[in-house]
Amino acid sequence: MASTSLVPSILVSYCSPSPQFRDSGNLKGSCRRICVSSRRGSRVHAESTIQEKELRRCSQFLERSSSFSKDTTLGSNEWKSVPDIWRSSVEKYGDRVAVVDPYHEPPSTFTYKQLEQEILDFVEGLRVVGVKADEKIALFADNSCRWLVADQGIMATGAVNVVRGSRSSVEELLQIYRHSESVALVVDNPEFYNRIAETFSKKAPLRFVILLWGDKSSLVTSGRKTPVYCYNDIKNLGHEGRARFGAGSNDAGKYKYESIHPDDIATIMYTSGTTGNPKGVMLTHQNLLHQIRNLSEFVPAKAGERFLSMLPSWHAYERACEYFIFTCGVEQKYTSIRFLKDD
Repeated sequence: MASTSLVPSILVSYCSPSPQFRDSGNLKGSCRRICVSSRRGSRVHAESTIQEKELRRCSQFLERSSSFSKDTTLGSNEWKSVPDIWRSSVEKYGDRVAVVDPYHEPPSTFTYKQLEQEILDFVEGLRVVGVKADEKIALFADNSCRWLVADQGIMATGAVNVVRGSRSSVEELLQIYRHSESVALVVDNPEFYNRIAETFSKKAPLRFVILLWGDKSSLVTSGRKTPVYCYNDIKNLGHEGRARFGAGSNDAGKYKYESIHPDDIATIMYTSGTTGNPKGVMLTHQNLLHQIRNLSEFVPAKAGERFLSMLPSWHAYERACEYFIFTCGVEQKYTSIRFLKDD
């Protein structure tokens, strides 16, 4: 049980741990039963060794939009997970510019429609490399449009992202990674990964690493066997995977979808560590959706207005405000202290 207050006078959240899976074992025949326990109660399903569909946790309205009537606008009261907001925003503001990121290479600009497709490709790419619901994925990176895509992509698989910036010490990042039981790492760029790679390869289980920016040719890879993907690798894997769900494909029938629940853990945010080791705070989708639905009382925002993003994206207040303004059709520009005056 953990509690936190993200924004004064707005929310005090109480978060439950993620579901625990128990294998009942010792069952006869070709099936075994898996019991899933959580605050939602218990459910039992049989896993058959013959033609059993793979269960996928997903953002109901982001990925399964075909089941939602196009004649009906998705209201905020229908959101069950944070990534659901993109369906509403695309319906209202699809061709408006959502993000401008001019100081990374390459510079990037996405409309709401384009940003949604970017997220969808990243979601499927994560599944291709093995990300499962409830797993923890560390996201150690700074402000950028690709941070947003990775953040929403991880959440939309039903996994939990563990966030921190790239300026923290190697020791602090390692402590956060191990304490959160993360299984893989999404990092800002090759320079950052080169700084932490030796320590992490020796002291932390790394299933894979994803670089949001830069090229793998800049990595120091001697003696390291951890698979490394660049951002476009994941996006292309996802795009190809989504294409296989097209007309005439049998792939779509291989899966059974379960919606992410509002009480599922969305993210783990760590305190600054001023009085000791950073402490992890679990936030559910419902915690974050409460912020999104209620920040209009404190942050006036209208479609077409421009906002500057300068606080760290993994900062609680910046993060809640970013999600909120994207439900209003705002254009967000990523900046820094260096460029703030000009922007």
